[in-house]
Amino acid sequence: MHFIWYNPDLNEYKYGNVAAFNLEIESANNPRAYTVLMEFDKDSKELAYKIIEQLNIANTQSVVRLAS
Repeated sequence: MHFIWYNPDLNEYKYGNVAAFNLEIESANNPRAYTVLMEFDKDSKELAYKIIEQLNIANTQSVVRLAS
């Protein structure tokens, strides 16, 4: 199983398997703030990275608008 999740410590979206997600949460400042957005039954890197790219762009643009 693979996930796309939001990492509030880095302020970005990430992709990986369950082990990678759990490892990241173990070292997180606030593990409860992590949000799983999508779940994949199999490794779907190409699709996941396209989605993450768009999410991170949108995340950056909304921060810029708030700062303006």
